[in-house]
Amino acid sequence: MEDFIFIGRQPILDRKKKIAAYEILYRKSFEDFAQIESDNVATSRVLINIFNNIGIQKLSSGKKTFINVNYDLLFYDIFDFIPSENIVLEILENTPADEKIIERIKDLKEKGFEFALDDFLITSDSVKLLPYVDYVKIDLLQTYSTDLEETVEFLRKYSKKLIAEKVEDYQTFDKTYHMGFDLFQGYFFAQPMIISHKRFDPYEVTLLNLLKELNTENPSIDRIENIIKADVHMTYNLLKFVNSAYFSLKSKIKNIRHAIMMLGAHHLKMWVLLMLYADAKIGGIDSPLLETALLRGKLLETLAKLKSEDNNLSEMAFLTGVLSLLDVLLGLPKEEVLSDLNIDEEIKKALINEEGYLGEMLKLCYLLEMEKFDELKENLKQKNISLKDFYKAEEKAIFFVENIKRQVLKGVN
Repeated sequence: MEDFIFIGRQPILDRKKKIAAYEILYRKSFEDFAQIESDNVATSRVLINIFNNIGIQKLSSGKKTFINVNYDLLFYDIFDFIPSENIVLEILENTPADEKIIERIKDLKEKGFEFALDDFLITSDSVKLLPYVDYVKIDLLQTYSTDLEETVEFLRKYSKKLIAEKVEDYQTFDKTYHMGFDLFQGYFFAQPMIISHKRFDPYEVTLLNLLKELNTENPSIDRIENIIKADVHMTYNLLKFVNSAYFSLKSKIKNIRHAIMMLGAHHLKMWVLLMLYADAKIGGIDSPLLETALLRGKLLETLAKLKSEDNNLSEMAFLTGVLSLLDVLLGLPKEEVLSDLNIDEEIKKALINEEGYLGEMLKLCYLLEMEKFDELKENLKQKNISLKDFYKAEEKAIFFVENIKRQVLKGVN
C-alpha cells in the first residue's frame, strides 16, 4: 500500500508582523493508509518531495525554511546533496549534545545550513549546543512566566535570534516583543487586537463599497465600473490582476468593463478581498492575514467540493474563509463588518456563530491553526472526512496561496 505524506507549513513573523520564514511540517494519517516506518523516514520523504518535485522556492517564496530534525536524521546522507540556502534545521529538545553531533552540526554549517534549538530549556545538553546554533525557539506554553524571563536573560549573552513559539494572543505577542524576541510563531495574528484603526482610507472605502455592490442580488455592471474607474489605483490593479498569468487569457484585457465581464462576480469578489488584505497595515503581500484568509478560503472550497458538485456551495465556502479575518483587518466586530455587505445569511451564521455547514467547516481551519489535532481528528471523523483528504486539501491550499502571491499580487501597490 502506498504511503501518503502531505506537507503543511506555519508562518514565522518578524517584529513588523510580516512573514519572515516558514516552518515546514509533514502531515500523516495512520487511519487511512499504511503507517510509515518512522518520523525520520517521513521527514526524509518530505525533504525529497520538496526539493525534487515541488521546489523550495515555490513552497516558501525564498524565505527561511525551518525543518525539524532529530539526532538520527542529522546523519542521513540527504543533507549532503540538497541545497542549503535558507534552510534552518531545527534540533529537537531531547537531542543529546555529544561530540559526534557537534561535529556533524559544524560540518553542515560549513555547507551553508543554519540551525535552531527547538523548545529550548536550560539543560546541560542545550547549553552545550548553543554556540553552534543561529536561532533559539521557546515554547511559551511549556515555559512559565518567571522561567521565561530567566531564560531570556540567560540567552542574551549568546546573541542568538529568539523565536517565541505558541504565541496564542496579542497580549503574549506584546509581552514577548518588549522582551526582545526577534521572531514570532503562533495564532496571535488572527486575534482582533492586532489592528484597531476604524477610520478607513479612501481606497478601503472604495473596496468596501464595491464588495457591497457585488453582494447585492443583481449587481449593476454600470455601478461596478463607475466605482472602479473613480480610483486610478484600483483601475491599475484590476487590469494587472486580469492580465496576470493566473488567468492565462488568450487576449489581453483593454478596458474595465471587459475585465468585469471576463471575471464574473466570484473572481471579482476575490480580487476585492485580496486588495483589502494586500493593502493591510500589516505586511502587504507578506501579511499573515492575507495568507491565512486565502488558505482558509481554498481549504474550505476544496472540502466543499468533496461534499457536493454544486459550484455555489464551493464559492460560498471560499468567500467564508476569505471573509473570516475581515474583522481583524478592519478592527471592527464581525457583526458590524458584515451588516452592510449584503452577505448570504449562511455565510453570516458561519462567520459570527460558527453555525451551519460552513461554520462547522470553518472551525476545522481554527483547529488546524491552533494545532488542536486531537479535536480536529474527532471533528473530521464526525463529518466523515478522512485525514488524507483534509491534509491533501491543506497542501493544495498552500500551493494556491503561493501561486496567488507570486503571479497576481507581485508588484501590487
